[in-house]
Amino acid sequence: MKIYISLPISGHDIEQVEARCIFTAAMLQEQGHTPISPLELDHRDPEDYEAVIGTDITALLCCDAVYFCKDWETSRGCRLEYQAAKIYGKEIILEQ
Repeated sequence: MKIYISLPISGHDIEQVEARCIFTAAMLQEQGHTPISPLELDHRDPEDYEAVIGTDITALLCCDAVYFCKDWETSRGCRLEYQAAKIYGKEIILEQ
């Protein structure tokens, strides 16, 4: 199954975000899934938040499910991704 990883990024230490994303992707891969990381997407203008979240949601829509890392509720982007996942009937997986 192709799974998009949703995690808080803005306002967080990028090295910690990268480590968390790598760990999550490895775990999903170990379970036989294909993880899609927002950190690996082509964000043409990383300073343009609307364009970035648009790219992320486009990638999410190509997936079967979305894995929401802990504290996703604190992130505006993750909340948008959650709503998109619900609207488009994606399986929602919440980190325990």
